[in-house]
Amino acid sequence: MSVKHFLFFFLPLFTFSPVKSQTYDSLRVSLLTVNPHSQAVWTIFGHTALRLFDTIRKIDIVFNWGTFDAGKPNFHARFVQGKTDYFLSASYFKSIIEGHTEEGAVVTEQILNIPDDEKDTLFNSLFNNLQPQNIEYRYSFIFDNCTTRPRDIIERFCGGTITYPEQTRPVTFRQLIHQYTQPYPWLKFGIDCVIGSGADSLISLRNELFLPLKLMDALNHSTIKKQNGDIQPVVLSSAVILQSSGPQSTRLKLWDNPFTVGLLIFFLYSVSVFLTYKNKYNFRSFYFLLFFIAGTGGCLVAMLNFFSLHPCVQSNWNILWLHPLHLFACTGFFFRKSFRFINWYHIVNFVTLSGFLMGWYLIPQELNMAFIPFILCMLVVSGLQVVVLKQKRL
Repeated sequence: MSVKHFLFFFLPLFTFSPVKSQTYDSLRVSLLTVNPHSQAVWTIFGHTALRLFDTIRKIDIVFNWGTFDAGKPNFHARFVQGKTDYFLSASYFKSIIEGHTEEGAVVTEQILNIPDDEKDTLFNSLFNNLQPQNIEYRYSFIFDNCTTRPRDIIERFCGGTITYPEQTRPVTFRQLIHQYTQPYPWLKFGIDCVIGSGADSLISLRNELFLPLKLMDALNHSTIKKQNGDIQPVVLSSAVILQSSGPQSTRLKLWDNPFTVGLLIFFLYSVSVFLTYKNKYNFRSFYFLLFFIAGTGGCLVAMLNFFSLHPCVQSNWNILWLHPLHLFACTGFFFRKSFRFINWYHIVNFVTLSGFLMGWYLIPQELNMAFIPFILCMLVVSGLQVVVLKQKRL
């Protein structure tokens, strides 16, 4: 969630000053879950926040760990490197609901079973977290985000040990992400390009709880084992507090499917390669564009694979077909002196791409089928260069 809600860092100094002798028996602690919606890229996974509500002390605030400042210097570069700092913000519940109403979101509230003797400690802990020196944390999409932070707080202050429901079917991080990106094929395509084989390992149920809806559903079926042996539910009650209609879903168009677009582009490159081989036309600029785009995308894949701190982007087998070296191949379409080097480059590229496709199901990484037509485009162009450059026709 971006910085658009009213943040108050000075309000806690006056309203929420912790007093050790003060108890919060009337305080209600609840988890707010915002359903996924298409307002922005980060909203398609949903959102989680904690609400503190006390009618006696007139407290009704929402603690949100999903706040970031996109205006910070080098924000996007730092995000790619996995060095983005998110921070905790506090907003009035009313302003939060108004914001989500405008977005057309659905919000569910779960009243949590936090013991009265833990509420005071929980309140003071959140207040301390709101201090300017404590609000920032190093964001991690999977392991430390706006959902895992409330999850950890609930586990810490529930007054016992939480037992989550049994995992019905083991899944991977990639499969979970696909559940949310399925309606957005190009986003799914892009994410599959940059996350590596680490996203394809089976995970425990608790590791699934980096997603808001997963945490909400798990808590509904979880229990707390108290020190005296009593078993109590984690959630006392649950209700949808904002039911917005939201925008109507639209049918995907032809160009919304990367596989279909890839097949069309492959057809165009196949025709151009055939015409070039027959020595009828020159499509150097067309081939240059293909390898330039692949090389540029390869720079991002390589940076994430070798230098980023983001989880699950290392050991990415896509680096075999999407890498920065394609940028060097671009020169061969215009400079004749580089024929010998470029000819060897395309031989290696042709063999590599052929091997990649033949070993598709042997590679220990789930690959997006939409990659295939784009790989074939480079394969036929490299094959052309191996044959035609050797004959010095270009």
